[in-house]
Amino acid sequence: FLAMRTRFLAVRTRFLAVRTRFLAVRTRFLAVRTMFLTVRTMFLAVRTRFLAVRTRFPAVRTRFQTVRTRFLAVNTRFLAMRTRFLAVRT
Repeated sequence: FLAMRTRFLAVRTRFLAVRTRFLAVRTRFLAVRTMFLTVRTMFLAVRTRFLAVRTRFPAVRTRFQTVRTRFLAVNTRFLAMRTRFLAVRT
């Protein structure tokens, strides 16, 4: 009986050692997985921001070109008036 109990305790000890190693590996894996998910979330946030900026860029560029065109129109009118004024003055 004592020999059987000793064998049982030895098997149980080995089982507990294997289980402990498994839990240690699982804990490390979960830490790495959590870190991966954090990095992935940060990457997706940066990518989303980039896409938002890239989507808005054509609108900003169009607005800039519209303002520039208006400025050139006003500048052209001003130069025409100045030319007429100088022509009348001389």
